[in-house]
Amino acid sequence: MFTLFCGFALVYSMFAIWLSQTNQLSGAQVGILFSCNSIAAVSMQPLLGFMQDKLQRGQQLLWLNCCFLLGTGPFFSFVYSPLLQSQFYLGAILGAFYIALVFLAMAGVVEAYIERLSRLSNFEYGQVRLWGSLGWAAAAFFSGALINKGGEVIFWAATIAAVVPMLILGLLGFEMPESKATHDQTRIKFDDVKTVFKLKKFYYLTIYVLGVATIYTVYDQQFPVFYASIFASVEEGNQMYGYLNSMQIFLEAGGFFLAPLIVNRIGVKTSLLLAGGIMTIRIFGSGLFDGQISLSLIKLLHAAELPILMVAIFKYINFHFDNRLSSTLFLLSFMFVMQCGAAALAPIFGSLYDTWSFQPVYLLMASIATVFLFISAFALENDAKRM
Repeated sequence: MFTLFCGFALVYSMFAIWLSQTNQLSGAQVGILFSCNSIAAVSMQPLLGFMQDKLQRGQQLLWLNCCFLLGTGPFFSFVYSPLLQSQFYLGAILGAFYIALVFLAMAGVVEAYIERLSRLSNFEYGQVRLWGSLGWAAAAFFSGALINKGGEVIFWAATIAAVVPMLILGLLGFEMPESKATHDQTRIKFDDVKTVFKLKKFYYLTIYVLGVATIYTVYDQQFPVFYASIFASVEEGNQMYGYLNSMQIFLEAGGFFLAPLIVNRIGVKTSLLLAGGIMTIRIFGSGLFDGQISLSLIKLLHAAELPILMVAIFKYINFHFDNRLSSTLFLLSFMFVMQCGAAALAPIFGSLYDTWSFQPVYLLMASIATVFLFISAFALENDAKRM
């Protein structure tokens, strides 16, 4: 998790800055690329989730993820960047599917696999996931300096980072308890997945994900560009954002250690609402304040929100749906819905950034998220089981 998330961070933590500064793309173009990335992710996530549930203990999808991460440097240098300059839409399509297999779609597979492994091995998912945050933070610390070097240096660093998780899978590996895993996976059929679409509680969960988590995701996509713009030079802003992002994710790692205790204490539904409230406060704050210190503190709120959200969403799925479909449900009800919403909204808000500037758009986003958070307070299922 540590080394894999290092690679993820190198690919995506400075992605918006690389697009807008290195490739000189407009806010609308960046929004189109994020939309394409989301469309590619949503087209893969349900299938990948079902495949991982069918594979049971198999790690083939983890291998596939590592192989694509290994090719990041060559792809971004020799394929993606040249195409964005010469044939923008072709580059957008090819890049979207590649990025989905490196990070957007595959990260959900990794997280779902580790969550199932933790559940069947009797330890808390959050205690392992914190190492993913530490890996992201370690990479983010250097990302600002790497992006300032220009070109695709940061993506070649991701290629180097991919070597370690491949060695771990190849030489060490990790085993899931066979008897429990087999029981957990008994006779999974596609009909089992179809029954999910008949459940009202599935759609109630999508209301929360679409209206709260998705709005927050779209907000966060171009926040690095806004943050860098408040400094005397974009180079200084890039470097400061890298340091801030690293600090936030180190704090996030501690949050993942504490999140299971918090979620078990206050309940799953309350935890989802708490995470949504923190997201909304952060969006509102970004629309109201423009100082370096205030925006830095607002960025650090992510360290509290994400661990609570991730731990609570897995527990919510396991409490209210079929455990055998945990990978499918996580990628379908959370990742798939969020990426669908992001695909639709990213170009719209990207254009609004160009027209209105960032802060008025943030206030609009926060207002939308507040309405959906209020609806979710009534729509989400109450906790049905003891944690």
